[in-house]
Amino acid sequence: MRVPDNLIFSIFQDQEARIKKVLSEKTLDIATGRRVRALSDDPSTTYNVIQLKSEIAQLSQHSQNRLFADTNLTYADFTLGKMEDTIKRLYAEIIRIKNSATISSDQLIAMAEGFNQSIRQLLDRVNEKLGQNYIFGGNALTVKPFDENTLNYQAGAGDFKVWISENSKVSVFLEGGRVFKTNLYVSRATFNSPTDSFSSAGSITIKIGANTYTINYGGAGEPQSIQELANYINSNLGDGIQAFVSTNPNGTYSLALSTKDLSADMEFVSITGDFSTGFDNPNILQAIKRVKDKLENGIYPDEFDLFSINRSYDIVAMRRSEVGYVLNVVKNLQPTQENLDLVLKKQKSDLEDADIPESMMEYTRYRMAYEALMRIVADQKDLTILRYI
Repeated sequence: MRVPDNLIFSIFQDQEARIKKVLSEKTLDIATGRRVRALSDDPSTTYNVIQLKSEIAQLSQHSQNRLFADTNLTYADFTLGKMEDTIKRLYAEIIRIKNSATISSDQLIAMAEGFNQSIRQLLDRVNEKLGQNYIFGGNALTVKPFDENTLNYQAGAGDFKVWISENSKVSVFLEGGRVFKTNLYVSRATFNSPTDSFSSAGSITIKIGANTYTINYGGAGEPQSIQELANYINSNLGDGIQAFVSTNPNGTYSLALSTKDLSADMEFVSITGDFSTGFDNPNILQAIKRVKDKLENGIYPDEFDLFSINRSYDIVAMRRSEVGYVLNVVKNLQPTQENLDLVLKKQKSDLEDADIPESMMEYTRYRMAYEALMRIVADQKDLTILRYI
């Protein structure tokens, strides 16, 4: 029985459409290198690819931030190292002066010029820029951190931070007010002599960490001068507070205080009596300038001056150590991020990219199937009894 032509044609149309569709898909796979090109191709796979692309983009941003942090913190570390060298030289100079009993006032005045040059160098360092931003300007990126005349900090009130991973944020532009803050305090009240009696009794209440200290003076049985007060503090509160009698650049005397612990800070809870005018808290530059001003006036440096320079060096070294720790964390993150980037891109490629060799084999197979279909139809149309007579 002869198969009707319309049935053959119907079968041919169905098979041809199916094979042509597959051939078209394989041609696009080979041409574009992509197995999934639109949401309609495979909604589930496309959604996963979109998620991976988002993760890759976020990782890329974190990697850029990490490189940004690496660059800035490396430069901050370098700058702090140079400041360490400068302050170390100043400390050595103070030691030399302290160990010499024959230095005249004129020689002290001449030495002040060396201190002045060092202060200018330090000022240049703390006002250092990286690109258009100040490395110690905190979150006020383009504001010069330290005033050239007063040496006061005048920029951002906090560090500028960036995310270097999904859960980790680091400071890249540091707040100079915090970095170069000291725990040195000098009374605004001044005295003509270390042994001058207080004019009014009072007390100083200080908080350091969890400890609170109350120091009474001027009353019966209490210290009567800044010399006695400094001795009393060192004898009774020396575990937390250090006290000095320090000469001011104008030749008067002040009570100077500092914390025993390098990393601790001092909070004045209340002050009454002669010291009610409070205490100045110089930053590192101002502490060094105070010594320079004394030398310019021919005044011999005292123990607090030596302590101030040494404490300034220790603070810079501590800040550099803190920067170094963060920098180490940032550098150690690089291989982790690079490996994760490879993993995510491999996952994306596995879902999205076509297997070119397999697609070419599939294309060849369906091409042969299409040709076979054409031959079958042609042979069927050509069937007749006359071919066998």
